[in-house]
Amino acid sequence: MLEKSASQAFKIRYALRNEKQCAAAEADRFGGGNANWPGEGDSFPAESDMDFQTGVEYYTDASMNGTQFNGFKQRTAELPTLSGLAVKGYVQGLERVLLAGLGYASVKGPEAAAGSQGFFKHFFVVPPQGRNQRPYSDEERAKIGSGYDAGDIVNIYLCISQALGPYARHARNVILKDFEINCAAKSVLQITASGPAERVDREDSKASVEQWTTLPGSFPENAFQLSDFRIYIGPSSEAEPSQAHSATEFSLKISHGLSDDNIPTGTSNNGLSRAEPMPSGKSTITLDMTIYLHDKTLYEDWQRDETKLQCKLVATRGKYKFAILLPRLQLVQAQPNFDGAGSTALSFEVAWPCDEAEQAAAVNSFPAERQGMEWPQASVLGVIATSKENRNPMRDMEATGG
Repeated sequence: MLEKSASQAFKIRYALRNEKQCAAAEADRFGGGNANWPGEGDSFPAESDMDFQTGVEYYTDASMNGTQFNGFKQRTAELPTLSGLAVKGYVQGLERVLLAGLGYASVKGPEAAAGSQGFFKHFFVVPPQGRNQRPYSDEERAKIGSGYDAGDIVNIYLCISQALGPYARHARNVILKDFEINCAAKSVLQITASGPAERVDREDSKASVEQWTTLPGSFPENAFQLSDFRIYIGPSSEAEPSQAHSATEFSLKISHGLSDDNIPTGTSNNGLSRAEPMPSGKSTITLDMTIYLHDKTLYEDWQRDETKLQCKLVATRGKYKFAILLPRLQLVQAQPNFDGAGSTALSFEVAWPCDEAEQAAAVNSFPAERQGMEWPQASVLGVIATSKENRNPMRDMEATGG
């Protein structure tokens, strides 16, 4: 007999938006006091219940008071973290999440997709120098052109909100640290993420929730699934691979290097908000994949010879596309499993090429997928999402025209 448990989780609503990007005042940035709560077009169909962890720390008065009991606790810091952000791989509507999860896109915005009227290509990459709220460089300002304002900043942080029964709460300046894109047989693409937030604002009136709407065209019924994907792997020294490889599942994981920011900001924000988690340490990117056992020898040769590889995973659903591009990676494990029909578990690690010639080659990789679109930055990972969305997630989602 199938057992069901009662739950009120279906009543919880979620929304997310970019933190202030254009004409941002100091109070809009990390550590500022301005509100930037979601509104029209910001409703978000979370796949599971997000966990807003408060991370409260206390000072305990342990001085002698004549008993064996502690004294009253005083709150000294709040270090909130958002975990369990999960969403299906919809064919449209994931632009903000992809930008926050990877970290950068072209400031010019998406480009019109060749041969697909009304469709646009968004190109997201992991920036090699890390992510933080910063002014635009001279080169970036030139690309923006006349639309640039002196207060504009590069900002990939998110405000993620949850509407509960008694109130709404808004996790401010969320920076996604761990990000995963995965898909398995007979399942749709899934994206999961987690990361620290600066603070959590509580809104007792829930007035902003009344404004939450879903942007027309975003999060349709269609989502990419494993059968939509074609996977191509080959030596990076050769042309873009064209021979498809069979896989029963894959998982791309990104762990961004961030400082251990467990230090509150002191006298600002009542001394309770955390300091901005700046880029620190190394970021790691791994690709795990399960293939059929009979393909094992090819991968064993690549592992033994330490072959430098390139890989792309491309999903097509009608005119919608989702392409994961990995110009430089190395196979570090090929573990066979002889249960059933047999399979081999593969693990790849992404590495930054030290050779300047290899770095130059990386930004020229995958010409068939880019169709003339430039890499926004030289990187070891890029994602191209093609949909009808023409707004620029780097610029407060402004329309690019076309």
